[in-house]
Amino acid sequence: MRTSTLDTLFGALSVEIEAFAICEIGDDVGLMLPPIDAIEVHHVLEGKLYLRVGDGEAVEAGPGAMLLVPPGKVQYLSATRDTIVNRPVSEACTPVRDGMLLVDVTDGKDATLRIACGAVVPDRNGSYGPMEGLIRPVVENLSDVPVVSAAFVSLLEEVAAPTEGTRALTSALMKACLVVLLRRHLQTSRAAGTAPALFQDIRLGRAIAAVLERPAVAHSVTTLAREAGMSRSAFAREFKEALDLTPMDYVSRVRLSLAHRLLLSTGIRVETVAATVGFSSRSHFSRLFRDHFGTDPSSLRRNSKDAG
Repeated sequence: MRTSTLDTLFGALSVEIEAFAICEIGDDVGLMLPPIDAIEVHHVLEGKLYLRVGDGEAVEAGPGAMLLVPPGKVQYLSATRDTIVNRPVSEACTPVRDGMLLVDVTDGKDATLRIACGAVVPDRNGSYGPMEGLIRPVVENLSDVPVVSAAFVSLLEEVAAPTEGTRALTSALMKACLVVLLRRHLQTSRAAGTAPALFQDIRLGRAIAAVLERPAVAHSVTTLAREAGMSRSAFAREFKEALDLTPMDYVSRVRLSLAHRLLLSTGIRVETVAATVGFSSRSHFSRLFRDHFGTDPSSLRRNSKDAG
């Protein structure tokens, strides 16, 4: 996959990162996070994190590192590799302000590990878009990236003195870092010759990249199977198993997400938007758009202007 895929991946991504907690952990007690229906994001602010997902081996992550954890996974976070006692997060939460939580498992001692935690929230249809296929944790050290270092400093300042807007600002900072995280992960996966964690199979990744980079092309199961280097039947079957969508449903979803963005951010006519994203018929486009978003394209634009 080419690095340019990241721009199109986020262009089709209709989810947001919601920052919700700062976790402070001491040497003696770890933190247990129960499975939730969200992709969790951790940004190590201070100290060294040992993260174990399910029954897997613990991974290390130092200051400036970011981690993505697939939905539905129990997690154990600690400041040491051999922590025995893990306290459930429900026993350690304190509301701070503006919807933020402080999770404290220091037992009154100084924190040796501090983490900003958030969640990638699915869109209104319960989809994570191009991140739907995340199958294993992603861990990347971003301490050498200036924008992450700057975000790191700002996050620490917000943690030290939370006020109105803290949640919105930390969410924005974490989303910027997420872009860097995914870019680094694509680069390291490509260098290692392995499939990115977003895709079970690098062959499916090639087909997905083709849709994201060229959504208006007349894609078909046959042409996408050719991109993947697979037979048509094997491609269709494995794509559905990986993303719980058929290849053409995925194409449609990417096109509709792009159309939604164009309708809200430009004054392009609806007919032109439909053609730009790959729909030859406005009526067909409008029907699919209404089924997906619950409103037709013209009403979406009109209501957006009225709300503004």
